[in-house]
Amino acid sequence: MTKTLSSLIIFIILSIFPANAFASGVSAKKDEIKTLEKQIKLELKELKNIESKIHRIKAEQKAKIKNLITLYSSMSPKSAANILPHIDKNVAVYILSHMSPRTASAIISRMPTTDAVFFTNSIAGK
Repeated sequence: MTKTLSSLIIFIILSIFPANAFASGVSAKKDEIKTLEKQIKLELKELKNIESKIHRIKAEQKAKIKNLITLYSSMSPKSAANILPHIDKNVAVYILSHMSPRTASAIISRMPTTDAVFFTNSIAGK
């Protein structure tokens, strides 16, 4: 009787939850995983493209700043001293800090005292 009852329970369970329903659930999960893997690969490719653009933009900015350093180093110290305090302070500090000490000191020495103090302290990191 117990064996018959067990067989009946198994028959009922299998008729309610056919074996292929489990298999189709697993298959659906596999398909979902494949779709997610494709999305991850696409997003990774997009991130690599963005990273490449960032590196290119940084290189362009570095080249522009290098040109500005050359430009201001080539000016007369008096002209550079008159212009640098009026441009973006961070850019001016970067330019002065990447010039030769001789050139930067010639420019700073021709600035008004408040500007000379500001740039000196900025270059020193204060």
